[in-house]
Amino acid sequence: MSRLTACLAWLVLLAAGCGGARGSSAAERAVGADLTAVASVFPLAWVAEQVAPEARMRLLNEGSQAAHDIELSPDQRAAVESAQVVLYMGDIGYQPQVEQAAGAANGQVVDVAEIAGDARLLRSGGDPHDREGEEHAGEEGAIDPHIWFDAEVMADVALRTGEAFARADPDGAGAYTDNAQDLAARLTTVDRELDELLGGDCEFDEAVVSHTAYAYLVEPRGKEIHGIAGIDPEAGASGGELADLVTEVRDEGFRHVLAEPVEGRRDAEALAAEAGVELLEISPLDTVTAEQAGAGFTDLTREQAQTFATAYGCP
Repeated sequence: MSRLTACLAWLVLLAAGCGGARGSSAAERAVGADLTAVASVFPLAWVAEQVAPEARMRLLNEGSQAAHDIELSPDQRAAVESAQVVLYMGDIGYQPQVEQAAGAANGQVVDVAEIAGDARLLRSGGDPHDREGEEHAGEEGAIDPHIWFDAEVMADVALRTGEAFARADPDGAGAYTDNAQDLAARLTTVDRELDELLGGDCEFDEAVVSHTAYAYLVEPRGKEIHGIAGIDPEAGASGGELADLVTEVRDEGFRHVLAEPVEGRRDAEALAAEAGVELLEISPLDTVTAEQAGAGFTDLTREQAQTFATAYGCP
């Protein structure tokens, strides 16, 4: 073999070796690329993506305007049962078909209600704007499922999600743990920001909303909400209840009514128009638009809190 041929052969081997090293590094960077994960609401899908950004994530209510009582297709049910990581709100009656499928899941399951524990779960007390003791049948004592508005709980959910991915993919455990700890710290910071924004003295301690999805956001900070619809967004207000709310808004001097894009919106618009106050936009964040998803859960939570701060007249 000539010296030139030998040198060329050596260069080919060297290039092949370098190419192999680059491919190996790319594979190492794509930790979790072979993992599948399923989440029942947007906040949980966002948490999973922060912890395992390369995992194949499926949001069960993607493209839907509602998350309550979502009905699963056979394909969705199979996805829950076969996913390596499943995140859902827990067995609280919020999404019965998801709860049933999660019970048959073969992968790691992140149960938010279990993580929160009884001490941190809020329950509805019936119709929040009824002053005469009447209650919407079946609502009293129901667990409020909108737990994602408790940033402290979500920090714990982030850590548990890191543990779930680490068990599903031990080779990437270090990356998942680091990501989860970073996310938990960010959520803890958000929790402190919400305390500062809503926890002080404001002009009002109450706000009227189209749907009582925000108790975890405001009640720990000494504020209240009066919902046109209760925990169940399909339970709207009667004509008499709307009339009572108009009187309350006027008597209290409220300047705003808060309305979601869908749930209870028609009643909220009617109330705001009759009372002569401004309608403010809010979102429960269980399902979001593509634009909202791009903003991320933490920024969206801050936006909802700022809207409430406006309604409460916080400085």
